[in-house]
Amino acid sequence: MDSRRAELLEKYWEAETNLEDERELKRLIKEAQATEEIEEVKALFDHFDSEAKVELDEAFDDSILAMISEEKETKVISISGYFKQYASIAAAVIVMLVSGYMFVQQQNQYTSEDTFETPEEAYAELKRQLLVVSNYMNKGNNTMNELASLGKAGTEVQDLTKMSQASEGLELLSEMNVKNN
Repeated sequence: MDSRRAELLEKYWEAETNLEDERELKRLIKEAQATEEIEEVKALFDHFDSEAKVELDEAFDDSILAMISEEKETKVISISGYFKQYASIAAAVIVMLVSGYMFVQQQNQYTSEDTFETPEEAYAELKRQLLVVSNYMNKGNNTMNELASLGKAGTEVQDLTKMSQASEGLELLSEMNVKNN
């Protein structure tokens, strides 16, 4: 019996048994002495038997049909919303890249370069530039001196008015002399 039971168990685990073989295996398992392996197989067969006896009632069908007919609120996903979100991120990245590139280019543009071969040439150019600046400054000073001399002319005009007052006074004195004579 043990060999037949072992043979049927092996066929059962490889899914090669038919219904008659399974009935015979169940009978042999029930009649066998209790070992750990036999108890595990017996518990498995008992579970299958108990599950086969379960019947579904009308409440189950109603609950399943209610879940199927229940309209769930669907979330509408807009492609344009995703596009706007990722387009704004892409635009920000592009702005950062372009501004970084322009900054690097601007920094490279302002590197100092030697424009003269020798320090004497640089000194001569500096002297020439300072002479040009000096000429412009001298022209400005001449203009300022002319404006200052116009300011002095105002005081000379006041002196002339004093002289005219003095001449009027002399005329009065000469009239007095004439009357006295």
